[in-house]
Amino acid sequence: CGAEASDVDMWEAWGFGLSPKQYEKPWKKVLTWYSSARPDGNTYQLVNTFNQLLPNELCYIDNLSIAQYDYQFRHQDDDFVCVIDKMLNADVIILASPVYWYSLTPTFRKLFDRFTDLTELPHLKPKGKRLREKVFYLFATSVHAELPASFVLPVENTLNYFGWKFAGTIHVNCRGAFNRAEALPLLRKLADVLSAIS
Repeated sequence: CGAEASDVDMWEAWGFGLSPKQYEKPWKKVLTWYSSARPDGNTYQLVNTFNQLLPNELCYIDNLSIAQYDYQFRHQDDDFVCVIDKMLNADVIILASPVYWYSLTPTFRKLFDRFTDLTELPHLKPKGKRLREKVFYLFATSVHAELPASFVLPVENTLNYFGWKFAGTIHVNCRGAFNRAEALPLLRKLADVLSAIS
């Protein structure tokens, strides 16, 4: 990936997933999907702050139509494949959600259920396999000092099941309001890492 040894050491020290030596190409494009009942709420503040540090494609997934998983696959005219295609056009994918009752938003839960299509529909299976070339991060806002395991584990376990690279989580405690001062150091570290290997 063209990363210097110091970049690799920095990466590992900051805890942002695997060493860039394990990837075959430099990262170039970052895509952020965010979801929230408030389009301009704490989660938006988090992803927008990161966007100011490292410009990326910022998409509000709740504007899209993603149907529930269906055993007969009758919802192929919704936006699910569009979401997957956008992911395939990126190198780094950020999923950003508030914690709602210890879990992701309903839209993200539907999206994760629909990932099943990538394992069962012949024309979508290659897309699911190509996502193994991507790297995923999870951004979260909550009123908790630490993220509940019930929030992180479904994401981590699902990505691991598909063989998609889960590189880490950034969480900001927003009890009261979004704390930009708390978020900036975390986001700046990740922005520096991604910039160093772009």
